[in-house]
This record gives sequence, C-alpha cells and structure tokens, in this order.
Amino acid sequence: MKKRIIISGGGIAGLTAAIFLQKQGHEITVLERAKAFTNAGYLLSLKNFGVKIMEELHLAGPLRQAATPSDFMDFVDGQGNLIRRISYQKMSEGMEPSITLTRGDLHHEIYQAIQDKVNMRMGTCIDSVDQDAHQVRVTLSTTEILEADALIIAEGLRSTTREKCFKDSQLEDFNVFYVGGRLAKNHSYQVGSFRSFIDVHKMLSIYPISRDEVAIQCYIHQTQEVTTLRQNAKQLLQQSFQNYSTEVQTLMAELLESGLVFADKMGMVLAPNLVQGRVLLLGDAGYCPTALSGMGASLSIYGAKALAHFLADSPNDLLRAFSNYNAVMQPIAKKFQSNARNNAASFLPENELNLQAFTSSFKNASEAEAHHRLTDQIILTKDQLQFVLD
Repeated sequence: MKKRIIISGGGIAGLTAAIFLQKQGHEITVLERAKAFTNAGYLLSLKNFGVKIMEELHLAGPLRQAATPSDFMDFVDGQGNLIRRISYQKMSEGMEPSITLTRGDLHHEIYQAIQDKVNMRMGTCIDSVDQDAHQVRVTLSTTEILEADALIIAEGLRSTTREKCFKDSQLEDFNVFYVGGRLAKNHSYQVGSFRSFIDVHKMLSIYPISRDEVAIQCYIHQTQEVTTLRQNAKQLLQQSFQNYSTEVQTLMAELLESGLVFADKMGMVLAPNLVQGRVLLLGDAGYCPTALSGMGASLSIYGAKALAHFLADSPNDLLRAFSNYNAVMQPIAKKFQSNARNNAASFLPENELNLQAFTSSFKNASEAEAHHRLTDQIILTKDQLQFVLD
C-alpha cells in the first residue's frame, strides 16, 4: 500500500532510503537543513555489503569510477617507523572489495539518482512532531505543517529531532576530536599507498588519493566541548603533532589553511529502541558507530535497505515493519559500536605501555591473524544480509 513518508535528513542514509522507498511507490518528502549540498568531507571506505547494495541500485559503477586506488595501509609509530603493512587486496580475498572514495562523491551519486523523483525541501528543518495511531504531523521551522504515515529521522549524530522524539536515547561521548579533509596539493606520495601514525591518545592517517590531492584524517583524545575544539582546531593540531616530521606538520598546516575540512567530536547514539510509533531512526541518528568502526556509511546504507525490505514484506502493517527493522538493526548496531570502542582502545592507546603492547601484538601477528582482526569487523552474517529475524 502506497504511503506518505517524510525523511528528515538528506545525507547518505536518508537519500538511500528515499531511493528504495520511492521504487516501492511511496510518496517521499525529504527535508534537509542545509540550503545546498557541498563536496566537503572526508575519505571513507564503502564495505563489501555496502558495495553490493549500491550494485543493486546500479550505482556501484559510477562509485568505482570516482574511487581512489587503495593498495596498502602502512601502520607506523610517531617517528614513522613501520609497524605493519596491510594489503587491501589480500584483506579483500573471498569478499566483495571495498570502495574507497570521498563522502562527497558517494553522496553526489546517491543524490543524482533520486533528486528528481522525490519532493526535496532544502533549507528546512523540523520544529515539532506529533503522532497518533494513524499519522504523523510535522511542524516545520517555517510553521508549515506536513502530515504523513511515517517519519524517518536521518539527520546524523547530532539530530535535534531525535532529541524531541526519543527521550530515552543517549549520546555516548567518545572524547575523541576528529578532523578529516582533503587538500589540493601536488605531492610525491605514492597514490593508493596510505599511512597511519599510531601514538598515545592520537592517530593521523594520510591518504594520497590522486597526483594532486591528499586526504587527511586525525583522531585526538580530548574532553572539551565540540564548539571549543572546533574553535581551537588549528592550535590543537599544531600542538598534537609538533614532534612529528616537518613534512607532516606542513601538511597539517596546509590542510587547515586551504583544505576542505570537516571537524567534529566523535560519539555514538545509544537508542534502546529505534522506533517510537510511526517515527523511526535511521543511520547515524540512530546507531552511529563512529568513524573508528569504519562502518558508518555502509551501515547507513544497510539500514535503508533493511527498512525497505520490511516495508515491502508487510505492506499493510507499517508498525510491524518498523518493529522488524528495529529487531534486525539492534544487534548489528551493538556489534559495530563495540568494535568502535575496541578500535579506540587499540589505535588511540591511553598511555605508552598500551601503545607498546598494541605495537608488539600487531607487528608480530601472523598475516592471517592480522587480516582476520581487520576483516571480522566489516562483515555481516548470512542471516543478517538476508534480514532474517531471530
């Protein structure tokens, strides 16, 4: 049965859901706070099941064309000494290879696929939400009122609508400041050969994505509020990496001076329930596993398909479809959020002793052990891929 569905948030999760639901014949309205989309953003890796879903939507081809080569990741210490080299080709054996690309490129392809097929309302956000047994009523910041059969909140980690509708959800502060961006720069790095510096309370990754562009990601342990951290980002990065090579310090300074930069304090949403009546949380707004899990984009895309799957499975019972979505997503969210906590402990060690223990363990692990440690975190079970309920 055709339904009117409002999706609040025009990011990767919201637009992917819009594609799936529009294909099912639903009437979709997408609300987006921003007045226009930009290509600013960070580098991400679309994992195997995320790639398969993009293939289903006939978007994997364009994404592969936009992808950057990804051959090796060298994990090094603060002085640049090699801890371990990981081959992406070997790590992907037996599974669909990941696609490494910028968030902006991924978002652009998804947006192009749906922009003319749904009602896009840019520069619009939700002021309040009311619902009864039959519909949801959304009051916009413009005072306009929209009525629909369901509301999907896909506004990201700092969703204000989630705070209004899901009082029992919590934002777990990771106490990690994240700065990611891209810098147009002619360089001598080998394209596709990445480097991650592992150090006490910080990690820095450098990704040469083309002959004239470098992507950079920094993770720094910090307990200050995000507004303060953003205001002091330049000084914080300079201080954090002042003992690194001149090359690294110059790269960081150039990124902050002229690069496309995204900065935020990392966190995870802990929602006991992803559904409240006819209102549903999707993507980072409901189960953000942080960039430290490496699964944010893929899990948003998977959640969008899971939602569409259950709506198609129960076309006349929206509440049942929402309940089934919640049942499938909760254990998956917990798994990847647990992975993120473990990765934070490993790759952002809290003291020199822990750093040495991780370095020794990772360096001396067999190739099979090292690859298993990394690939175990990016797979779903066969039942989860087929949305089988327990």
